[in-house]
Amino acid sequence: MTKVRILTILLAFGFTMQAFCSSPVKDDSNANNKIVLSYLDLTDAAIEFAAFDINGMIMRKSKGFMWPATKITFSKDADKLLFVVTAIDNSWCNMFPDDEVAHGYFIVNGRLFIVSTKGEVPAEFSKFFTLNTDIKEKTFFKTDAGQKPIAKNPVWTYLHRGDQMMATVLDSVYTENLGR
Repeated sequence: MTKVRILTILLAFGFTMQAFCSSPVKDDSNANNKIVLSYLDLTDAAIEFAAFDINGMIMRKSKGFMWPATKITFSKDADKLLFVVTAIDNSWCNMFPDDEVAHGYFIVNGRLFIVSTKGEVPAEFSKFFTLNTDIKEKTFFKTDAGQKPIAKNPVWTYLHRGDQMMATVLDSVYTENLGR
């Protein structure tokens, strides 16, 4: 009788292991939400300084861990080059809006910065970034359109001043969501 129980347990265990060890079925429904980005080397001192500053500001705040990634969006406004840095929360909402084009990513002090443009690609863009083919491309996915962020995303707007070391901060909103 004990041999029958042991055999039954082993067979049941064997069948459940096969069920749990089978590979998942590939889901191609997210194929149009897939975005493949290349690594970009940052060559502009003003953008690098702003990225270090934003990273330090987020990391010093009590809720900074809730904002693991950032997005930097370039646009032109009446011959002025603006770049907007947006902190992205753990839901990854607002990372890839439809009116922006993602070009790549770079990393500063362990923080991911997605590089995108709104409208025309600025002529200076190729001076700021160079494509690094030594680092593999990364795949990202857009979130569902109905998904909302945990809180309003902190946003910093900068004016790029050409060859100067620092950019001018024009505005910063929702930074209180980072905590104290």
